[in-house]
Amino acid sequence: MRNRKLPENSETIQMKSKKISPAHGVISVSVCVLTVVALSVGCRIAGSGEKGEVYAAAETGAAHSSSVDYDLPTGIAGVATGVSSAPEEGSSIYRIGTSCDHVVVGQRVQKVESTVEAVNLSDSMAAAVEDLDAKAVSLASSATMMTDTDYANLLQIVEAEAGTEDIKGRVLIANVIMNRVKHPEFPNTVSEVIWEYDNGVAQFSPIADGRIGEVTVSDETREAVKQALEGVDYSEGALFFIQKSAAEKHNIEWFEKDLTRLFKHGVHEFYTYPDEVSADKEKTVEMETKTKES
Repeated sequence: MRNRKLPENSETIQMKSKKISPAHGVISVSVCVLTVVALSVGCRIAGSGEKGEVYAAAETGAAHSSSVDYDLPTGIAGVATGVSSAPEEGSSIYRIGTSCDHVVVGQRVQKVESTVEAVNLSDSMAAAVEDLDAKAVSLASSATMMTDTDYANLLQIVEAEAGTEDIKGRVLIANVIMNRVKHPEFPNTVSEVIWEYDNGVAQFSPIADGRIGEVTVSDETREAVKQALEGVDYSEGALFFIQKSAAEKHNIEWFEKDLTRLFKHGVHEFYTYPDEVSADKEKTVEMETKTKES
């Protein structure tokens, strides 16, 4: 049997056949990287339908938390929920990290700090607010409520009695009406006071002669009545008034004998019962009487 003789360079050829070219190596590495990326993306896509789960690291080990739906309220409900669930200043809360992957995170203690500065009103602003509040309370306590009929009758009687007087003179007539409403000896409504008859005699001359239904209420009278109902009072408690230049003699005598004169404004003089006059006012009246007599 003849021995086959190998060429001298047969070993060299075999070694060359086993050698990998550099270009072929680069291509192989690239293919491997792309394969890994594809597998990673495929895993993420496959798991995208699942809800993320969070693990919290505790002292006793990892505690698993179930999947959570984040159903957040919107609109007013969202505002109310946010306010009610906000932690109080100075309290400590535990915040847990979240991820769309299965991860393990540690609990972190965070202290809630105040982020809102207290609003400080200046002294002038505080004084202004207090002054406005005091005025509102004063007006609310002094304002008088009445029916539309009472209001209309009050406008008519003030216009009929003091249509030629200034604003203060008209306010005074309204004051006398309101003083009578508050006094136990007189009726307790405006209309009843205005239309009252004593022993068949009307208490006010425009009722007796019918002028109350003939007058046209002016803007000045409306303003005067408005002021009186808001608490403006010049009357010093007067329950009566008289225009002596137009009054009968016996009426003038009764005023001077049975009542106490307080003051005069315009054409009207204002009176009240003697026991209704304050001690200071009595002294003033006595001095005025002595001055007239001297």
